[in-house]
Amino acid sequence: MRVPRWGLLALAAGLSTVLLLGSPRAAVAGNKVDDLSSALLNDPSFKVRTQAALLLGKLGEKAGVEPLIKGLADENKTVRAMAAQSLGKLGGDAAMVALKNLLQRESDTFVRSQAEKALAAIVPVKPPQPDQKIDAKDRKVYLKFGPFTGGSKAADANLLGLLRNSLRQSLEKLPNITVVEGTEEKSMGKGGRPAFLVDGNVLKLQDTETGSALETSCEVKVMVARWPSRSVILWTSAGAAVQGGKRDRDKQNARHDCIEASAGQLGDSLVGYFKSQGG
Repeated sequence: MRVPRWGLLALAAGLSTVLLLGSPRAAVAGNKVDDLSSALLNDPSFKVRTQAALLLGKLGEKAGVEPLIKGLADENKTVRAMAAQSLGKLGGDAAMVALKNLLQRESDTFVRSQAEKALAAIVPVKPPQPDQKIDAKDRKVYLKFGPFTGGSKAADANLLGLLRNSLRQSLEKLPNITVVEGTEEKSMGKGGRPAFLVDGNVLKLQDTETGSALETSCEVKVMVARWPSRSVILWTSAGAAVQGGKRDRDKQNARHDCIEASAGQLGDSLVGYFKSQGG
């Protein structure tokens, strides 16, 4: 089986380097670690190798660690960066050692930043000592999600809802994150417990004809502000481009995939931030 050469162009959150991902609808289903490993290590196209590195991380199979470690030596910096990112998702001692070795020899700033983020995700937090008492309630980080309105008129309520829900699902996986809604919002931020507002929108969503296909590109921006002061402490953004057919259904699917891919990148960025806040 060969990984498709067409794919999804994505910008890592807050970065300008172009990455290439396989479309979740077309590439993830049915792919196995062996297929992706072969593509990562043998395919002549760096685009396909980048797709394979990213999808190995998405699959979450530990068997993907060894080929990803080999991918850290790829001649293309984008492949190396995505191999590092995926190793951060899979974790383990072998991944940690390989990433540390990469940092000793790597000069590219983008690759180094991905390796550092991956290491931060892998390094285990030291458990509290037996004589330490930690109140789980005091460790909670409270989040309020804004309406996610405005931005591009091409982004309808369904796409904005997709962005909002995708980010919420990513953050709710953190053990100490509590999303607050309704009347409970009035008590957010009281008692010294950290509370934040998360809001954003779709800045750009457009379709461009490229021969017989249609390319859908999007750009998404999200902010984090302290609550209730609403003082902004973080802006992060991501963009993507998806190639598909010209039928209305194809266009809708491409827009969905574009927003979903951007939300995935933003989700990773926000998870890293809120982990640093105790989430």
